[in-house]
Amino acid sequence: MRDLSTPPDTVRVTLGVRNRLGERRTVWVQFLCGLAAVVALAGLAWGVGLSLSMAVFLLVGLAGIWIVLADRFMRDLGGVPVLTWHSVTEDTAWLPWADQIAVSPATLDRQLEVLARMKMQIIDTVDFLRLRLAGAPMPSDVVVLHFDDGYLDNWVAAAAILQRHRMCATVFVSLDFIAADGPLRPSTAEPAATLQWQGYMNWSELAALENGAFGGVFRVEPHGVDHARIVTGPKVVGRLTKANWRRLAWVQWAKTPGDKHRWFAHTTPWAVPLGSAVHESDGALAAPGWTKSGGRESQLDYAARVQRDLAACRAAFAERLGKQPRVFCWPQNLTSPLARDIAAREGFWGTTGGRGANRSDEDASVISRVHVGARCAGFDWPWADDLALRASIRCFQGNQYWYVPLAALGALKAITRRLAPMVGAR
Repeated sequence: MRDLSTPPDTVRVTLGVRNRLGERRTVWVQFLCGLAAVVALAGLAWGVGLSLSMAVFLLVGLAGIWIVLADRFMRDLGGVPVLTWHSVTEDTAWLPWADQIAVSPATLDRQLEVLARMKMQIIDTVDFLRLRLAGAPMPSDVVVLHFDDGYLDNWVAAAAILQRHRMCATVFVSLDFIAADGPLRPSTAEPAATLQWQGYMNWSELAALENGAFGGVFRVEPHGVDHARIVTGPKVVGRLTKANWRRLAWVQWAKTPGDKHRWFAHTTPWAVPLGSAVHESDGALAAPGWTKSGGRESQLDYAARVQRDLAACRAAFAERLGKQPRVFCWPQNLTSPLARDIAAREGFWGTTGGRGANRSDEDASVISRVHVGARCAGFDWPWADDLALRASIRCFQGNQYWYVPLAALGALKAITRRLAPMVGAR
């Protein structure tokens, strides 16, 4: 059964990371198998009468040759990292999946400093797509920055941090979660301000960002309409409980047409009651849904639903921001070939949800991303988080040697999570 606690926006991001890590494991298995074969050959030579010194000489020589030859596939460079953040906040209490997608402002500040020390070149998403679609050579050490969901804290904290580091990013917003028109709320750029962290940006703040607020650090692009999931079959995978209903907020969102920007203020489920079945599901724009009559939605109806959402985003952006959006971030990073074709017909230059590394031989309109988080060792350890970011970038670029620290941190995090309940019980 799928882990129902997985936050909706990280489902495909997590799967994408796992796929890439699986490829890295395969590369490392091949590399280590080659070394094992060298050791076995040297041992066999010693066993049939070669002197120990000659066996060691053979071992070192063959191992050296193998490492030189293997370096070609251990460093298959050419990937372009697209780094994705979500919430950047001092108040995580309101967000049920903050443990997986939130970082503190201090953490983001430090992570951007890591990019600066690595001498990464930050480019705008549309400029990145323009280069790829034209088949132009990509500058070395390029990285693209994304922020998903349009949380208010992106205005409160992230924008000022980006401005301080002179870096640009794209923020993706879902129409139903954009707060109503209102004044521009205080940010960390105003030292004495009382800050509000909970919730989502409003249209006034998005327009200000699009029009150059904070030095024009944020481009605003669409993330769909309702950010929900859609039931895809009759199979029951769980039930709503007091413990999980907030982490399964998509169940409520799916039954709540229109504005949802204050969903987190509810103390009990408001659209689907506790005890209700949670059925198998997928991203709302990623697959045909399960109809009330007990059958799968037709491809024609599915295509029409995708087209309506994309058209709604285009219309809202034209009316409220005076622009034609060029990049579409699929809700929960989930999509399908049909949905991509519709997005292209709707005028989008590129969409997210890729499983590759943004190489020159991949589809130029498909953007592959990697999520950036904190507590990569399972507890607060800034050095480990910085190492994980550096290693993720280098692995994404194609340097597989950097998989070693990622694997070590992943193992440490798994151990920490396993020990946490036992420590807490004492």
